Amino acid sequence: MDLATIAAAVAGAVGSRVAFHPFDTIRTLQQTSVATGYRLPFAQYWRGLPAAVGFTTPAFTIYLVSYRQAKKVLEPYLGVDTANYVVSGAIAEFTSSVLWTPMEVVKGNMQLKSESKAGGTWTMIKHMYRTQGLKGFYRGYWVGLAVFTPHSIVWWYTYEKMKTYLKSTNALNASIIDSKAPPQELTASQYAIASAVSGTASGTASNFLDVLKTRQQLAVAEEVSRLRPDDQTGLWKVAKNLISEVGMMRAMFKGLHVRLMYSLPSGILSMVIVEKLKPEA
Repeated sequence: MDLATIAAAVAGAVGSRVAFHPFDTIRTLQQTSVATGYRLPFAQYWRGLPAAVGFTTPAFTIYLVSYRQAKKVLEPYLGVDTANYVVSGAIAEFTSSVLWTPMEVVKGNMQLKSESKAGGTWTMIKHMYRTQGLKGFYRGYWVGLAVFTPHSIVWWYTYEKMKTYLKSTNALNASIIDSKAPPQELTASQYAIASAVSGTASGTASNFLDVLKTRQQLAVAEEVSRLRPDDQTGLWKVAKNLISEVGMMRAMFKGLHVRLMYSLPSGILSMVIVEKLKPEA
């Protein structure tokens, strides 16, 4: 857990979150069906950003450091291949999930608010604690793990495989020019390609569960409870309401394009920053 890795993780988390937060706001509104368009009051695009940055910075740091540490510790037992990527990805998700869920709940509640009803982040946190207690911040925790554990596994497996493929391509190209040339490091664009492919695969695979997670986490929000008051009764009812609303096929991909509009550039920027500041040894 060296300081360079932590610094790289912080820079990646803050940079990607600030740059692409408006897409995340649109994703939240579309997944909950509170809004379907893309045009919002300018301030609403940035609603929930302080909570997102405040929680994402330590959460992503723990997530990245946990993955790299687990991968290193497990290498003598699992090697550097599929099993290690899968187990390390799951460990990273479990260790950081205690921070991801409160971030999603607070951020999502802020994003739903119109300008006339929006207060500050601290006001929202106090209101949630007063009306729901501590458990309100962990609403949807288990479904969040059900979403992001396989998401992390698919993401890291695909990302590591893409890096291996791109490194072998670099080595082949270098050997053609000079058989004694040392292998070249991956470029920023190659890290971006690896992140884009892994983000598309994991985001598509987990989208349906992500929509259910978002709807359950925000079921008690005024904007959602007016539309679907029975969403508060449980995950099964959330799923039934979603499928009744748009059909099974559309439910599988609801809001996916907006989710990828946020997650792909965000993931690319964060991993390029991390890998360039502190590449894995």
